[in-house]
Amino acid sequence: MTYRLTIHKIDQSCLFELAWGKGQRLTASLTFPAQLLELYETWRRAYLGYYNQSLRGRVGAVGHVAALAVDWHSQLVQAEARLLSEFHTWLKHSDLYDLREELRRMAQMSAENRVLFLTCTPLELSRLPWETWEFGPQVQIVRSPATIQSETLNRKEFRRGKARVLAILGDDTGLDFADEQRALNGQKSFLDVHYVGWQPGENAAALKQRICLAIADPQGWDVLFFAGHSNEAVLLDGQISIAPFTAIAIKELSPYLHKAQQRGLQFALFNSCSGLDIAQGLVSLGLSQVAVMREPIHNEVAQVFLVQLVQRLARYQTVQEALQGTCQFFKLEQNLTYPSAYLVPSLFRHPESVPYQLQPAGWRKTLRRWQPTLWEMAVVGAMVVVSLLPPLQDWLLSQRVLAQAVYRDVTAQIAPTPTPSPILLVRIDDRTLQERRILSPSPIDRTLLADLVTQLGDLDAEVVGIDYLLDRPTENDALLRQALEQGVEQDQQWFVLATKRNDPGEWLTVHPGVAANTWSLEGDIRVPWWHVQLRGWSERPLPFSYQLAIAHHLSQDSTPNLPYPDLQNQKSLQSLVESHWEAAYKGEPPISRRANLNMVTNLSRWFYQRWLHPILDFSIPPAQVYQTIPAWQLLQDPDQALQELKLPNLQEQVVIIMAGGYDEVEEDSWALPAAVAYWRGDSVGILSGGEAHAYMAHHFLTGHLVMPVPDVWMVLAAAVGGKAIALGLGHRMGRYPVRSLGIFAGATAGYGLLCLQLYVSGLILLPWLLPSVTTGLYFLPFLRKHHGKSA
Repeated sequence: MTYRLTIHKIDQSCLFELAWGKGQRLTASLTFPAQLLELYETWRRAYLGYYNQSLRGRVGAVGHVAALAVDWHSQLVQAEARLLSEFHTWLKHSDLYDLREELRRMAQMSAENRVLFLTCTPLELSRLPWETWEFGPQVQIVRSPATIQSETLNRKEFRRGKARVLAILGDDTGLDFADEQRALNGQKSFLDVHYVGWQPGENAAALKQRICLAIADPQGWDVLFFAGHSNEAVLLDGQISIAPFTAIAIKELSPYLHKAQQRGLQFALFNSCSGLDIAQGLVSLGLSQVAVMREPIHNEVAQVFLVQLVQRLARYQTVQEALQGTCQFFKLEQNLTYPSAYLVPSLFRHPESVPYQLQPAGWRKTLRRWQPTLWEMAVVGAMVVVSLLPPLQDWLLSQRVLAQAVYRDVTAQIAPTPTPSPILLVRIDDRTLQERRILSPSPIDRTLLADLVTQLGDLDAEVVGIDYLLDRPTENDALLRQALEQGVEQDQQWFVLATKRNDPGEWLTVHPGVAANTWSLEGDIRVPWWHVQLRGWSERPLPFSYQLAIAHHLSQDSTPNLPYPDLQNQKSLQSLVESHWEAAYKGEPPISRRANLNMVTNLSRWFYQRWLHPILDFSIPPAQVYQTIPAWQLLQDPDQALQELKLPNLQEQVVIIMAGGYDEVEEDSWALPAAVAYWRGDSVGILSGGEAHAYMAHHFLTGHLVMPVPDVWMVLAAAVGGKAIALGLGHRMGRYPVRSLGIFAGATAGYGLLCLQLYVSGLILLPWLLPSVTTGLYFLPFLRKHHGKSA
């Protein structure tokens, strides 16, 4: 949407007319303060007094300022302050309230709509610093002449790679163009600069002909640059001095400029004095944009101006942005050295033009197109921070696994597992304690454990894990040891006993009076928050469930010369098992490699992340993972217990003796995961450590290790994908917002289904929520842009 403000001064009144959109219009009439022109003349005298040498106006054209002992810097600063104060006070008049409010609304629109085309008549009104009128952040005021006789030619795509620049160096009397040439030559990777100018001894006619032919070069130009003296000449559309005592009028150049336009000329910069007539004449001829100095300009100011402008253009800013940035540089950083210099430059544009911008080529082109906007950087930054918050990660993981459980249930895709379940939990509950008359279950009664071990041996259980710490000596340790040794000696039973590191960092290992490491294994019973405990690289004990899986594998293997529990072993059973791994599997046990701690997961721990750390897959129903029997039932009626379990014996089962169902077990339990609550049909309850180990052992036994892709990775992938779609289809999204929203919703749902199925089929957990939000936020500016245009 284009906003155009036209201001006509007739006698002592000014008529303001703002037009935009589809015929919307506001008008206001305001008395022009007579003192404003007086203040302008006062400022101009002080300005010329300060910059009284090396001005880029026609020699003798700027008048004479007496060289008195005057503090021109102070005079200029005061004159500028009085001029701007009176100017802005006038513009704040209540009669302009509606107009200002509409311009403030414009300031809230998208960046491409925050441009005001300003036209002032007569010329004396154009001399005022309208660019200082502020009515919103980032709003840019560009000028447009009152008379435009030619339409701007349909814009071709801006030239990719180096822009062709024709630099006309005019009369250098009292001037120095060396800095400007260095500024242009310093950007050779962006600009292909060709110079044309007066040579000593060359006659005026030949010089004019050479300049005209250069302007109309068949290869065309992107930018026309002039440095030298110039001045206003109303009937001639301004004139430039091309050699000592030789000037050429813009009207004389118009046929050649027209050819240059047809061949791609986009932008003209006249780094010379008093260029209002030049700019208005060129835009009226159809040139899309022209930058000029409205007042005489000092040679040093002109040089610094060009350096700053070219540097910004080389950063791929538009001419509009580069000019505004250069003026801000003079205002904020050079105001002491070059006071009021920021008030002098103006950009004139044809209302139908597009701001000129250098176009990168090759990798620069690609990098430029993919450079994120401020909005995109804010979106990615916020989503990355959110995706790295551990509490939020845990909640999202819980909800994601719940969704997976529902999906499995609805689609009847339950993970394939052996039937019956390979894990049996023998639960020591409150009834067991009561019937055994155990008043304090901590430490657990060794006689009870001994009786359970004996009974399990009678039922042919080959692998038994005891999920109780046995680090403290008790009076009945010998009974438990006797039962364990009997199981090893008679049935070669595998026993995996619990160990854990306490707060000081010491490992609580099995008491020597209970078992020896020559015929039993020890496993770390720590359960990472809903993640599988992995086999690490250090000397720390292997995970409890991992040891159970290894023991089960070895107990079911009929290969000769396997390590097995033996009371006569001279080495630790763990070392024998590892030696077997080394010989048979080159150090890798027959369990999925995902069970090993990888480098990415290990490094992510440094900043409290669990990247690629397999999870406990609670989306599988507990009944598919383990069966449970209370310890009292196993002891009182083992045959009935087997009948209920639908098992002839426990030879192929991994048995875990666990705590569950009495108050003191709280330390070894957690709040019920949402997915488990779904399967149970009841959100009240807890998940015991034994049940967590059952899931973990199940995953090790079956190779069912679900690898979660980190949220932050997918957020970054979504940002890249969103950027790619925005680059390719962003303009269409702006034109068809409703259709685009529908497509996005469908694509998001499709991605969700893909994530759910990939979890089942590929054991890969892809995040859904945060990547989808990231992509949606990437598309939001295009929809807002459409809304701004519709408004």
